[in-house]
Amino acid sequence: MCQALKQIFEYVGGVPTRIVFDNATGVGRRVCDGVRTAETFAAFAAHYGFAFSFCNPYSGHEKGNVESKARFVRSNLFMPIPRLRSVDSFNERLLGRCCSLSKPHYLKGEGERQLFVEDSVAMAGLPEAAFAVVRYAHCKADKQGKVCVDGPHRYSTDPSLAGRRVIVGLGATAVAVYAESGELVCEHERQYGPAPTDTANPASQLPLLTMKLGAWRNSGVREAIPDDLRDYMDGLGKKDLGAA
Repeated sequence: MCQALKQIFEYVGGVPTRIVFDNATGVGRRVCDGVRTAETFAAFAAHYGFAFSFCNPYSGHEKGNVESKARFVRSNLFMPIPRLRSVDSFNERLLGRCCSLSKPHYLKGEGERQLFVEDSVAMAGLPEAAFAVVRYAHCKADKQGKVCVDGPHRYSTDPSLAGRRVIVGLGATAVAVYAESGELVCEHERQYGPAPTDTANPASQLPLLTMKLGAWRNSGVREAIPDDLRDYMDGLGKKDLGAA
């Protein structure tokens, strides 16, 4: 949520004075009459200086308008479900595609893009320093030097850090691992979903694989190489496979 808002603010060149949210977990949760904000979002809102509130479920026009906008964007930009290799590059194109959907306003007769340009004059300016959308956590690396954070996702660090505590910075699209001294050790693309993932470099498996060729079929090395090379190596005998 915070990463998306940051990119939108930078794209439009300003910060709205007030934002109305549906019950978004990235912002917080409504509990009875009170709202508990997420720690990262509270810091984000304070940094950019905008007011915010949640939709009033008893006010049909307010909650209904937010849900209508979400449905419009979903049906026009996310159907069919897009396939992408890079979330960052997809997001860069997404904001421009969203603006291209502007149409004449049903009541005012002007284009929505022109109306937005006029409204943007009322926005607050961007702060001098951008907000670093990162949540930090302390983790202990396992005996292989990997850390498991945010579900069943394992990220490689450095073998020398095996069994030691490290600092993990979780961003929306990237994960950075630091030694306790603050030195950056490595960065990985952040993984999502309930399925286990492992960012280990397949090349690190090569020495062990040459001694245990029976593991070839299920190895990460086989999965990582090009299709034509994989087909060629699958047809080799054990001796030739080890040499290859």
